[in-house]
Amino acid sequence: MRQRHRLSILLASLLAVCGVLLLFFRGQPDTSGIEPLGATGAQPIAAVNAASARADIPATPPLESAVSPADGFFVLRVVTPAGPVSGARVRAWLRVSVDGAESNPWRLASEGVTGEDGTLRLPAGPGDYLLSAHATGHAPARREATRPVGVAETEVELSLSTGVSLRGRIVAEGRNEPVPMADVTLRPYPSAAIAWAEPASLPEESSFATSDERGHFQFANLTPGRYALTAEAPGFSPRTVRFLQVPTSAELVVGLWGAGTLEGFVVDAKGQPVAGAEVLASGGPAPVRATTSEGGGFAFEVQAGTWVLTARHGNSVGRIPGALSVAPGETLRGLTVTLGAASGLEGRVLATDGAPVREATLVASPSLAQGELGRATSGGEGAYRMELPPGDYDVSVQAPGFATTHVTAIVVPSGAFAPLDVKLEPATAEVGGTVTNASGQPVAHAEVRAEQREGLARSTRADEQGVYLLTGLAPGPTSVRARREGAQGWATRLETLKSGTRARVDLTLAESGIVQGRVTRASGEAVPEPAVVRAMPRGGTGGGTNMSWTETDAEGLYRLELPAGVYQLTAVLPRARFIYFHQDDPAITVPEGGSIQQDLVLLEERGITGTVRESSNAPSPFAAVAAVQGGDFPITVRVFADEDGSFAIPARPPGAPPLAELVAYNSGRVARVANVGEGQGPVELRLQAAAHLRGRVVARTGTPPDGFTLTLTEVGGEELPWAGAAPTTRQFPGSTFELRDAPGQPLKLSVRTQDGRSGEAVATLSPGGSADVEIPLTQGASSLSGRAVWSRDGGPASGVAVFLDRTVTSSPDTVTGADGRFRLEAVRPGAHTVRLMPPEGRVETRGVKVAEVEATDLGDIPVSPRRATPGTLGAGYSEDRGYVSFAWLTPEGPAARAGIIVGDRLLAVDGVVVRNRLEAEQRSHGAPGSPVRLRLVRGGGEQELHAIRAD
Repeated sequence: MRQRHRLSILLASLLAVCGVLLLFFRGQPDTSGIEPLGATGAQPIAAVNAASARADIPATPPLESAVSPADGFFVLRVVTPAGPVSGARVRAWLRVSVDGAESNPWRLASEGVTGEDGTLRLPAGPGDYLLSAHATGHAPARREATRPVGVAETEVELSLSTGVSLRGRIVAEGRNEPVPMADVTLRPYPSAAIAWAEPASLPEESSFATSDERGHFQFANLTPGRYALTAEAPGFSPRTVRFLQVPTSAELVVGLWGAGTLEGFVVDAKGQPVAGAEVLASGGPAPVRATTSEGGGFAFEVQAGTWVLTARHGNSVGRIPGALSVAPGETLRGLTVTLGAASGLEGRVLATDGAPVREATLVASPSLAQGELGRATSGGEGAYRMELPPGDYDVSVQAPGFATTHVTAIVVPSGAFAPLDVKLEPATAEVGGTVTNASGQPVAHAEVRAEQREGLARSTRADEQGVYLLTGLAPGPTSVRARREGAQGWATRLETLKSGTRARVDLTLAESGIVQGRVTRASGEAVPEPAVVRAMPRGGTGGGTNMSWTETDAEGLYRLELPAGVYQLTAVLPRARFIYFHQDDPAITVPEGGSIQQDLVLLEERGITGTVRESSNAPSPFAAVAAVQGGDFPITVRVFADEDGSFAIPARPPGAPPLAELVAYNSGRVARVANVGEGQGPVELRLQAAAHLRGRVVARTGTPPDGFTLTLTEVGGEELPWAGAAPTTRQFPGSTFELRDAPGQPLKLSVRTQDGRSGEAVATLSPGGSADVEIPLTQGASSLSGRAVWSRDGGPASGVAVFLDRTVTSSPDTVTGADGRFRLEAVRPGAHTVRLMPPEGRVETRGVKVAEVEATDLGDIPVSPRRATPGTLGAGYSEDRGYVSFAWLTPEGPAARAGIIVGDRLLAVDGVVVRNRLEAEQRSHGAPGSPVRLRLVRGGGEQELHAIRAD
């Protein structure tokens, strides 16, 4: 099942400490299975207009409220190298928030035709837009642009180019036989194809073709650039190729895996077949439906993946427990859906002040998966009722003027309606402040942007005094960013906004400089396609949220305008799923108002590869795979396998602790393998059967529970390796629970009731086994607090990420404030592990036992900066036109203690001249604890410093 990824704001303090930035995990297929072949002499097949080619795809809807000149304008100019283009059709598509049933986040805001001078004024309100221009004889032009709040006009130029072609062939994977009548769709990436980018899913901006009897297809008049190509045909699973560079040097071959088949029966409560029942499989890009025969049977094709199977007949509903994993070409037979009494969710949608919210839209989907299974709208008193088959669901709730709320892992029992009241926070938060330079002077007209969890953003421009204000924001974690006009680097602050409150966020912008260079392969050869160059700031605030990027041109050249400072640079191909920054990546110091040259070698990710298989030996599509690392950095890296069960874990930084284990998970089926390392060859992870877990929650005193949250963890309290990729927490009504997809291993079960009581128990499960457990409740929850202080001087350590009973991830439980303090509420009584990770530091771990209904304070917890690697100086180097300089220093590392500062030019190490960055790294590295002499240039004069290498 393709997972539904909700991008959240990443905390800078976490990223800098880990030495690793992990922004996006994806289990979608890339270019594996695609082969460039020689020309075949196929006749050109022109790409046709989207509306006529795919009449089954509805047009993108317009905005519900039409824009007017009072909203402001885009002032657009459409040009070619020969000059302005008249009569070009221009459209402005606005990005909007969509509910769980929709995949197209765009709405048509306005459109028009350019005049004789190639210009057009399009009415457009504030927001993020995709602009497109189409003109006869030219390939389309597309560009993302923002209309800031409070700005009357925004000028944008769209440059049309000469069209190019793409030829390809669709074949059956493994057999190389042609697949005729396959539908092929090309969706463009309108901006840099960074790892987490999504193509524009607009039928009006997509191109369509159909393969002929030999499997050939062709597109014409395409704009050169990146595309996502999807091919689908009857009898096969769809295949998506992300980040396809067009044009290609040769014909493209796309292999399709065979479709899976679901076969079974729908029966009533007495086991009698039910004719005419509607059967629905959810989980793929679109639901698949069938109607049972006179004998109650059904059979239909689905793509490889994980599916939720439900059935309905009149007022009776049913669902197969858990989810079904279907391998390519596999047939699952003997499936039985038993219908029972109506069930679902019911309750009220309220504002935080208790007022009913009318016309709120609630959409239910399978937990941590896509596919709408139910929808309801709240009435006059905020009440709603949604029919759903028994099972686990995620529910999104939207209402005008309120922040969208997501409720996860709600369990609907058989034959009953689970209560679910939802409170929505008004979108009345505000953020304002000033944008200044390093000298405290205002930066007029700086772009300021507030980005929130839902993926939408609001932008404005600072006034002449550098003052800005953004209103009507949703409460919650928000990334507030600012940059100079035309610059690529941002200054960022993370702030948690509150309804009805104006937060003050002041931002400081450094003067910018330029870094540029060429990207090549390690062999010196040119890169095979445009690469993405990423610049990660070292030190300061913002961390990973300040990362900047650009694409190379056809010659492998890149150029970035960044705020002055120290950065690490990497170059990767767009399909690289992870973003790792290692300590030995090239580092540069961008000067104010100057430029620096830095050539880069393409980073080709290597690591652990393998396949996840079911016990039947069939591939397990889209299984979650976790690499668990222990030691000082107990992080867990999670990926999703492709549709054929294959996965890849990228290489970790040199010297990283060994992996504790490699784990695969798919709907309760688990595989765990210890002592897996990079370079050992492909790894096979074979899943074992899920277990069946039943239990009840018992109150020792007081009223019995009327609903509770159940969380599964390792016996020691650590989160399960697949947490976040699959449900480990569920909400149940009443006092009993049942899990048919529990992992077959020992587990700790923790519960929390709505009135604050908690409890825990241990269940020992085996693959394919079952167990019953009783969980007694305590009297109430406790709290846990403490203060992080720097080990060097005892001062408060702000921005420290805090994790309770979890390994380090990109989402801590809380972050220390300016006074270094943190507090965790609703902590269950018992033993716990607390981890603290400061910016540019290392993990500190504390064990604590929390008493029932008590506030426990850990006191001061010293945290330390990141250790320098043994044998090094704890420093990085930049190289520019034959000069080698110190680009960054590990706080309290050997170089910093010796008095070296960033920007010092290194001449020699132990009397030996260094000529480039590589020689500096090699000669400064030595035996741990050994002395080293460094000859430097600072302020025009030479000096010698002595350091002791880290031990």
